[in-house]
Amino acid sequence: MKADVRRLSTEQTEAFDVEYIDKALFLVLTTHIDKQFDTSQPFHLLDVGGGNGMYADKVLEHYPNAYVTVVEPEQALLDKNRAHPNKHLQASTFQESLLQTRHDMVQFNWVLHHFVADSFSQTLNAQQNALDTAYQNLNSGGLLIVFENLYEGEWLHDLPGQLIYRCTASKLLTPLSRRMGANTAGVGVSFHSQAKWQQMIEKAGFSTTVYVPCYHFGNLGKLVKFGLHLKEQKVGMFIAIKER
Repeated sequence: MKADVRRLSTEQTEAFDVEYIDKALFLVLTTHIDKQFDTSQPFHLLDVGGGNGMYADKVLEHYPNAYVTVVEPEQALLDKNRAHPNKHLQASTFQESLLQTRHDMVQFNWVLHHFVADSFSQTLNAQQNALDTAYQNLNSGGLLIVFENLYEGEWLHDLPGQLIYRCTASKLLTPLSRRMGANTAGVGVSFHSQAKWQQMIEKAGFSTTVYVPCYHFGNLGKLVKFGLHLKEQKVGMFIAIKER
């Protein structure tokens, strides 16, 4: 049975009314997409958690043959989308969305770590189910594109993400999590290491995955990093292919 995915409040989602893919990163992305897919032909992209639509607009401007469906549960973010004849907006969560057709690309831009449930095991299932659904929704030869913040453990590679989930998902620890700067306090967030996401993507059925390192970041103090057994924080992109 699929676990219910927790929802952020409207106030919490306001913090994500931004576009993280700048010109340089978009160039890296499109270079890799063009290597893996014939973008000279019309294609359909499903932008999961596409929010204000700024990323979808970039795709539509860069690829005149593209059609983009933005799936976003927060109506306030959907309302900020610019109209475009090749853009379709769907007000729902990915789990609740009724996908009428298959797509050529399914993309999660810093979204999968927000698929959290009432326990860590249920959270892993929710994230795996999302990847499984993406695989099933893709046409043969289609692409899965994932951008994620990666938390690499000092000794156990996926331990920091587990500890962060337990702190941010706990109602009891909500005040502490907020003081530490966690916008997702009381709801939860579930980051993973590069190896863990790779494992989950392969489990969904993808046999070919390209990993692209993007940049490192660090927003935690030394004491917090020590407590989380955290070695490094980085942003990475995964492009997985559904074999024909």
